[in-house]
Amino acid sequence: MLLDDLYQAIEKLRGRMETHQDKLRQSEALTRNALVDPLLRALGWDTEDPALAMPEYRLGSGFADYALLNSGKPAIVIEAKKLGMPLYGAAEQSVTYCVNAGIRYFVATDGRKWDVYETHRPVPLAEKKIASFDIADSPADVCLDALVLWRRSVQSGVVRKAQTPLLEPVSDLPVVPVRPSIVPAPQGNWQPLTQLKPAKGDKAPPRIRFPDGSTAPIRYWYSITLEIVRWLYEQGKMDETRIPVQGRSKDTYILSNKPFHPTGKEFYAAKPVGEWHIQGDPGSTKAQVENAISIIKRAGKGVTPERFSVRLS
Repeated sequence: MLLDDLYQAIEKLRGRMETHQDKLRQSEALTRNALVDPLLRALGWDTEDPALAMPEYRLGSGFADYALLNSGKPAIVIEAKKLGMPLYGAAEQSVTYCVNAGIRYFVATDGRKWDVYETHRPVPLAEKKIASFDIADSPADVCLDALVLWRRSVQSGVVRKAQTPLLEPVSDLPVVPVRPSIVPAPQGNWQPLTQLKPAKGDKAPPRIRFPDGSTAPIRYWYSITLEIVRWLYEQGKMDETRIPVQGRSKDTYILSNKPFHPTGKEFYAAKPVGEWHIQGDPGSTKAQVENAISIIKRAGKGVTPERFSVRLS
């Protein structure tokens, strides 16, 4: 595996995800075939080789989607969800099963986001997560972070986030040089969401950063609300009892479990996140930011708007 090849694979997956996201959100099998399998192969795991990958691996009372094998034994168990589904819930029971089975690592993914857990760490579940990456982020950043699942690193017992590739040969695998062209992007100028005061005509910030340090790309002003809701949903930071979230008038919702306002009027340009729906508000940029802050405040669970920030450049 050359880093250039991995970089190109990630770029290809980003385009595929954006083009076919509606279909991928409806099918776990399609997500596995179109997003999960190609990334695993780019990381050195031939998912068609029984010596390296075992699909539908028995785990506890059920089955995991994959077990990645090292010397015939499961080294990593992977649970794959359809695009847009929350990942945290998939980890709760599976990590316990991995501990009981003596499997050191567990991965939850929806094809876009990947969470990696070290199951045997004697800490709460959230602290067992040793890596998290999102293929919608900068390919250069993802390329380095995804090396946590590189077959050669797993075989050597070195499984860490953004680990520089090892230069000592492992088994019969070739040495892979570090390519200086693949480097993390600059951090940029970040500002708390609560201090963002956009004016009419301002361009949307390019990225948003969440309380756990992960980030997501922003294309339009409504993307801020969309990505915040997606993060809250996937991290289990907001539950059904907090929904719907009222808009600026009593006759509107900005977030609901159905794409309709209290009046029965259909949401404008509704955006689905799992079983939830966001009103694609055609209002001002200022209103978009206010909507996002309102949803965060509604979420509770120790999440506050001040912990979210956007990159200005």
